[in-house]
Amino acid sequence: MKKTVIFILAMLLVLSSLTPLQTSAADDLTGHTYEKEIRELMSLGIINGYNDGTIKPEREVTRAEFAKMVVKSFELETQLEAAEFNSAAAETINFKDVPAGSWFAPSVMDAVKAGITNGYPDDTFRPNDLITREQMASMVSRALTAKGVLTDTEKIPALSFKDNSSILSVHKEDVRILTHLGIILGNPDNTFAPKDNSKRWMVAVVMIRARDIVFPPKPLEFQASSIDADSTTVVKQFATFADAKAYVQNNANADVVERSKQIVWMQSGLAVTNAYTEVYPTADLKWGTGLRASQFKPYTTTNTELKYLGSTDKYIKVELAGKVGYVKPSVVRLIPTPMLTGRSYYEANQYGSLVHKIYNHSTGNYASAGAIGKAPAAFQAGTKYYSFDGATFTTESGKLVTVAHQYFSNLPLSTKTSYTAEELDKFLTDNFPYYGKTVAGKKWDISPLAGSGAYFKQIEETHKVNALYLLAHAIHESGWGTSLIAQDKNNLFGYGAVDSDPYRGAYSYATFKESILDAAVRINKNYHQVEGSYYNGSILGNKALGMNVRYASDPLWGEKIGGHMYRIDVYLGKRDMFKEQNLGFASFDDTKSGLNFRSGAGTTNTALYALPASGIPVVITGEAKDPNGATWYKVLSEQKQYTDAYVHSAYIKTLPLAK
Repeated sequence: MKKTVIFILAMLLVLSSLTPLQTSAADDLTGHTYEKEIRELMSLGIINGYNDGTIKPEREVTRAEFAKMVVKSFELETQLEAAEFNSAAAETINFKDVPAGSWFAPSVMDAVKAGITNGYPDDTFRPNDLITREQMASMVSRALTAKGVLTDTEKIPALSFKDNSSILSVHKEDVRILTHLGIILGNPDNTFAPKDNSKRWMVAVVMIRARDIVFPPKPLEFQASSIDADSTTVVKQFATFADAKAYVQNNANADVVERSKQIVWMQSGLAVTNAYTEVYPTADLKWGTGLRASQFKPYTTTNTELKYLGSTDKYIKVELAGKVGYVKPSVVRLIPTPMLTGRSYYEANQYGSLVHKIYNHSTGNYASAGAIGKAPAAFQAGTKYYSFDGATFTTESGKLVTVAHQYFSNLPLSTKTSYTAEELDKFLTDNFPYYGKTVAGKKWDISPLAGSGAYFKQIEETHKVNALYLLAHAIHESGWGTSLIAQDKNNLFGYGAVDSDPYRGAYSYATFKESILDAAVRINKNYHQVEGSYYNGSILGNKALGMNVRYASDPLWGEKIGGHMYRIDVYLGKRDMFKEQNLGFASFDDTKSGLNFRSGAGTTNTALYALPASGIPVVITGEAKDPNGATWYKVLSEQKQYTDAYVHSAYIKTLPLAK
C-alpha cells in the first residue's frame, strides 16, 4: 500500500512538472483583445510571427510590411516568371529606395500594379516609414476598388471628425469611404488622428473587416443581380448556378449571376484577370499529355483583357490572343458592358505608327509603351480600334475593320538583321533614355550597352538568333543595361532570378557577351527548336503563338519587344522592316497531326521536322516543283541544324501584314 501511495505521488510530481510545458504554447498574443482577428490572418499567411516565437500585436507597422499585408489580404499577388520579374519591376517600380533584390520589392510592385500606392513625388516609397492611419485608409480603399468593390461617394455622409482639417486632401475620400463601411473607426473623442501610426492589431482588425466585404459570407451560393454603372444589387438568391442563370435570362429586372459578390455570368462584357491566370485548353481545367501539351501552356498576369465567350459555375470560357480557352472563375473579373469604364485600344499616331493604349481596370488609367509597329492602312486618324490579338481589329461594337499583323512580332528569329555592329552601337549611344538620371542607385552619363553591338552580331552569325531581336530583348529586360543584376552580374536577360529573391538568384556572368551567349543558347534550345520544351514558333508572338506563350506572363511581352525592334529600325533607316518580303503561315488541321517540312520538294523526300500547330509563320525563300508538277515552297528551316526546308504550297497562306 505504501509503495502504491509513493508511486501516485511520484506521478503527480511528473504531471505537475509537465504543466508549464503545456501552457508554454501560450504566446504574447494569448488573451489580447484582438487575438481572434490576428490569428485568423496568421492562418491565412497574411501576418507572421517572429523568429523568437512572439507575435508583437502592439508593434507598429512599416509601409513595406503593410504593402505585403494588403496585397496578400486581397489576393493581389502575381507570380512572375524568373526572366520577367526584372522587366516588370523596371516598368512598374520607379522608387529609388525599393531595390529589386529586397524582400518587399514584389509586394510593392504588386501594390503599384493594382493601383494601391503611387509612392511619393520624389520617386521614393519610404518602405521603413511607419504606416499612418490615413495612408492605411487609402491603400485599403484602393485595394477594395481593385477587387471590384465600388462605393458611391455621393450617397455617403461627409466626415465629421473634429480633426478633419488635419487629414490630407488626397486621403479624405478614402477615409470617408472606409469609415462609412465601418472598416476604420474614429476615436472616442471624435477624432480620427490621421497621422497616428498603426499597430499590428489595428491592421488585423482593418484587414478582417475589409475582407468581410470582399469575401463576404453567403447564405445561398448564387445571386441573380441587377447592375448600374458602378454596382450590383441582389434581386434573388439561388442554391444553384443553373437556376440563377435561368432567372436572369427570363427576368428583365436581373442582369448578371453573382457568387459572393463576384459576377460569374453576364450577357456581354469583358473578362479581366485579377491574378496570375492559366488558360486551359478544355472545360475541365486540365492540361493534356505529351510534348505538345507541355509546350503550349499559356498563362498571363493581372489586368489582362480577355474576350468573354460564356461561363458556368466551374469555368469562364474566354479568348486570349485569338485562341479559345478556359479559366478558373476566381482569377478573372467579369465586367458587363454597362459597367465598363474603359478598354484598351489601338490607334495610329501622326507618323503612321501603331500605338497601343493599355487600360488599367483597377486604376482607370491608360498607359502606352510608344510606337510598336506600322499602323494598318485601314486605320483612320483619331479613331480607336480594338483587338484581342494585335492583328484582328474591330470597332467598339465588334465590327471587323481589318486583319493586319505586325512584322517584327511575326518574324522568325533565325533571320538576320541588316544593321552592322556599329549601327547598333550608334542607336544605343544616341537613344539611351537615362543620361543624367539616377537609376538603380547610379547616375548615368554613358549608355552601358553601347559597345555590345559586336557581341550581338557575332552571336547572330554563330547561333542564328537575330541580333536586332537580342538587342531589343536585352534593352527590355535590363532597362537598357541599368538594372542591378545587369550592373553587378552582367546579366541582361534576368536568367536565374526568382520572385522571392531575384537579385540573389540571378546568374552571374563575367561579361555582357557571356550573358548574351547564354541567352541565345537557352532560347535556341527551348523556344526555337520544334521539339524544344517551350516551342510555339520561333517568333515573338503573343499568348497564342511564339515565345510569348511561355517566356513571360505579360501577354504583351512579344508586342513590347517587337516595339523596341520597330523603333530601332525606324531610327537606323527602316532597312529591316519587310526585309523578308514573303512571310507566310502554316494552315492545316493541327488536331490530327503536325505539318511535315521536308528536305526537298515532294513527299518522297525526308521529313526534317513537323510543325505542331497551325498559324506558325515561315519565311518563304523560293519555289520548286515536285515530280507531279505541284508547287512547293522553300522556307527558312525552323530547325536550325538545317538551312532550308520544303512544304507543299497548299499548306501555306500569305501572312497579312500592317503596311
